[in-house]
Amino acid sequence: MAERLTLTPEDQKALFTPESEQAVFNPERELETSKETDHSQEDMVQQAVAAETAQAEVAKEANEDDPIARLEAAEASEAEGARPTQVNTELKTITLRRELQQIRRKLPAGDRALSKVVHQPVVRAVSEAAGKSVTRPSGLLGGGLMAFVGSLSYLYLAKHVGFSYNYFVFTVLFAAGFLLGLLLEFIVWGATSRHRHLDV
Repeated sequence: MAERLTLTPEDQKALFTPESEQAVFNPERELETSKETDHSQEDMVQQAVAAETAQAEVAKEANEDDPIARLEAAEASEAEGARPTQVNTELKTITLRRELQQIRRKLPAGDRALSKVVHQPVVRAVSEAAGKSVTRPSGLLGGGLMAFVGSLSYLYLAKHVGFSYNYFVFTVLFAAGFLLGLLLEFIVWGATSRHRHLDV
């Protein structure tokens, strides 16, 4: 059995009330609601900004009470403000000092004291100057070999020929071998400089 729904004019008026008209698409109503939501988004942004400023104020008050937090904040602002754009001698010195402190913490007391003496600026300067000039590995190798072979030969001759051994000969042989080693290093360096320039 099919029943038919009959609507009276009063029922039709009740169905199409202003509330039910909102359910039907109305472009003017859509524009009004979008403007309302735009205002609500601006309100939300303003509320978020207000919340952030409130949090910043609370953090600032907390930092004023806490000396460690104040110190960390000061160090952070100092580090951000004083960031060098290039590596300079002061930055190298600071980095070296920090690395030495970290390494010394792990050393025993005797080694720590020796490290403090060895890494003094005066000792370091003398050591680097000597390393660039006097204590060249090629010179030491040449001097050591020449002094060893030359003094053995000189000792053999002194025993078999019959003259007395002069200890100053060792020093002369070492100096001659040192100079010969430096000369050989300079020759090799000059011969390979063309290859170094081509590789770069």
